[in-house]
Amino acid sequence: MQFVLRSTRVLIRESIRPADIVIHHDLIEDVLPFQSVSGGYDLGNMLIAPGIVDLHSDAIEKEIEPRPGAHFPIRSSVIELDKKLTMAGITTMYHAVAFNDEAITKNRGTETAARIIRRINEADRNQLGVDNLVHARYELTSFASVPVIKELIESGAVHILSVMDHTPGQGQFKSIENWKKFHLPVYDLSDSEADLIIEQKQRDKLRSYEVVSDLLRFAGECGLMLLSHDDDSPEKIDLIADLGIRVSEFPLDKDVAAYARDKGIATGMGAPNVVRGQSQSGNVSARELVRAGVCDFLCSDYHPSSMLQAPYLLHNELQMPLVDAFRMVTATPAALAGLNDRGEIGSGKLADLLVIEDSSIPRVVMTLKRGSAVYNGRGCLGKE
Repeated sequence: MQFVLRSTRVLIRESIRPADIVIHHDLIEDVLPFQSVSGGYDLGNMLIAPGIVDLHSDAIEKEIEPRPGAHFPIRSSVIELDKKLTMAGITTMYHAVAFNDEAITKNRGTETAARIIRRINEADRNQLGVDNLVHARYELTSFASVPVIKELIESGAVHILSVMDHTPGQGQFKSIENWKKFHLPVYDLSDSEADLIIEQKQRDKLRSYEVVSDLLRFAGECGLMLLSHDDDSPEKIDLIADLGIRVSEFPLDKDVAAYARDKGIATGMGAPNVVRGQSQSGNVSARELVRAGVCDFLCSDYHPSSMLQAPYLLHNELQMPLVDAFRMVTATPAALAGLNDRGEIGSGKLADLLVIEDSSIPRVVMTLKRGSAVYNGRGCLGKE
């Protein structure tokens, strides 16, 4: 099937300009001058943009357990979240599934994480509208998870791997009090249980380097993208660079992000941080890193709809060109993940496209995945 979309505003690499987009089956066949092709669907002045690529989202956890103790089936949760992603304009999603210490996770331990990953892969092959991939997050002292993660990587069920260290006293949790403030309600821990877990984590950290080095080496040999979380010092950046990691998510201050960039390590922050103007956990504002030019990409973290709002906020409040702001949620994350077939509007790229009404609060009115409309809120593909 071949058809044409046209608009006076098409985001094509470094500019927004009038164009006709010729789509053939699942690919963009050509991008031609405006109104140079007869027929087609005229979208007026609505913006046509590439589909959003999200490297890190915990949204699946909230879809499965929207309130503590209120669990929904994994399979239906994956399908329901996929619908929301189409409306948010996210055409490639990496679900961040955490492998945490068994003492903390209880019923959300290694086997539960593995089951979620398997369900995502099963559904992606058969039932989902957008590309649902897996970002496995390995906690530094979750030693029992390592064989399971390796098995999932070997089977092709995990697509990127990150390492996180939530030991109190560094990283995201500078104090034991802050660690407890977050973990006690989330994991239903008592104060005494938390003390035992902290003590165990501090002991286990002594052997963690050897374990994580082996896991990262294995993942790298399998071709996975490797990331680190919450880096808080130049020394930490040096360490992750030695381990083969080339992406730092959520660096905790501007100087650390700048140091990472100097070392050739890309940096990413949360789109909700941009939209809200502050970090949910009290760390550095993503806007500060963007202003300093030390943030390469944005991810949805825990709030998928922020991925559309963030580029417009950067454009309207930080005076960033809209083209550059959109690259932070499209072309740049796609390139970092090695997805050279998407993230831009151009000949030979996947027809992963968004039609956006942005005269007021931006909203997606149509999402195309591989040339098919997976969301069509305004009936844009009506009569030619």
